[in-house]
Amino acid sequence: MIRRTGAPTRLVLVLSCAAVLAACGGDDANGPTPAVPEGAVEASLLSLDAVTAEVEAAIADAAVRFDVAESEVAVAGALRVVWSDGSIGCPEEDTMYTQALVDGYLLTLEVGGQRVAYHGENGQAPFLCER
Repeated sequence: MIRRTGAPTRLVLVLSCAAVLAACGGDDANGPTPAVPEGAVEASLLSLDAVTAEVEAAIADAAVRFDVAESEVAVAGALRVVWSDGSIGCPEEDTMYTQALVDGYLLTLEVGGQRVAYHGENGQAPFLCER
């Protein structure tokens, strides 16, 4: 025999399912999945420990470029990305690039209230993308 449930029972069931789905969805062990930046085909959060030299180089460059102390430059984000081509997500007009996927990273720094993007290829120094 099938028992019909009343509206209050259905409401409790729906709310319970929604709570379980909300607790399970969206975040994994590495946090939320970031948006894929322009010029990339995939992105994931990157531990700053994995790119220490690159972070230090980006901070040093930003401090000189924006004429501030290195202590005034903050890391606002770090992504591991697969760039869609050799432009590393920062193409210059009238320039041809290797048409191959490139493993790299994207560092977002904050300098004087402004966010700037440093792009890079794994194992290579980062560069300021001024697009």
